[in-house]
Amino acid sequence: MFTGIIAEMGVVRSIRRSSKGLGVSISAKKGLKGLTRGGSIAVNGVCLTATTISKTGFHADLSLETVRVTHLGELTRGERVNLERAIRLNDRL
Repeated sequence: MFTGIIAEMGVVRSIRRSSKGLGVSISAKKGLKGLTRGGSIAVNGVCLTATTISKTGFHADLSLETVRVTHLGELTRGERVNLERAIRLNDRL
């Protein structure tokens, strides 16, 4: 679940298109705090699963259906995106 509060603006570092969908790497700093592999993060309002995390960003794989029904298939390298972390049970709303 998400609150709609943007934690940070990230930047699209790379986009990899394949027959299975889209792989996106996004640079971020404070939006990554506490994010673990398999954790949820919303990119421009679309909930994604972080498949790889580094000190400078994360990677997510998007299915063909996600690309089809969202605007994320139109992302471009260098584009700024809104990043929002999923809430935890003890977080303020």
